[in-house]
Amino acid sequence: MIIAPEFAYAQARIQARFAALPAESEWRRLAASRTLASFLEEARAGPLRAWVKGFSDQSDAHDLEAGLRFLYREILDAVARWVPEAWREAVSWVRWLSLLPLLTHLRAGGGTPAWVAQDPWLRTLLDDGEGSESRVHADARGQRLLQAGDGGVTVWVDEWHRSWPPCNPATSLDLVSLEVLLMDHAQTFRRVAPASAWRLREELRQGLRLRLHRSTLQPSVPFIYLALTALDMERLRAALIGRALFADQEEALGAAVGGVPA
Repeated sequence: MIIAPEFAYAQARIQARFAALPAESEWRRLAASRTLASFLEEARAGPLRAWVKGFSDQSDAHDLEAGLRFLYREILDAVARWVPEAWREAVSWVRWLSLLPLLTHLRAGGGTPAWVAQDPWLRTLLDDGEGSESRVHADARGQRLLQAGDGGVTVWVDEWHRSWPPCNPATSLDLVSLEVLLMDHAQTFRRVAPASAWRLREELRQGLRLRLHRSTLQPSVPFIYLALTALDMERLRAALIGRALFADQEEALGAAVGGVPA
């Protein structure tokens, strides 16, 4: 494969960030923490400390959802600054990918989730109205995503391809093969039982790690890293929100039991 030396700076920064991602042993260590407070305390002593520093044991599910989305966009924006200018639009376009389920929900007439109000970027994109009155205030590409009939995936992919600068066939093939890998796994996730989902995500993570090691100084490197980060952030989201919701349920149960006459 043709080497792209202009990606040397991005490669160095991404390799450093990749090395700091949590290993499986760290996730096993954190799994022993039953409460949100204990999980956050333990996470602050490990590689996830920068990701959880904005949360507390008082953070509810909406705080956590909005905070993690904001954090991922910060990481994405940093990667976009590292890559050559010609590739910044393609990297920045990734921020729309995580919004596709929300846009599909709004297009179907669903109400705006409460966590949207806590997300500054989303507040600038979405109306305050509910259901079908909610619409994206964005450029034409964002409008096409909202109007897409297949959940926006085809439109997103087409626009991602258009955002690539002119590149050689080997680079295009490398990017398309990454796209196929991610899309195939996304379809598989939707078909399997929840109990199998984490095993499949770990298989995907291992495949992406191997691809990252093979793809030195390639335009695909920032996208591989962002996919790996998204997987870890999704795992952190499940751990945090699951504990926050469990605490809410325990509190509600305690209040109900306490209100029963002796």
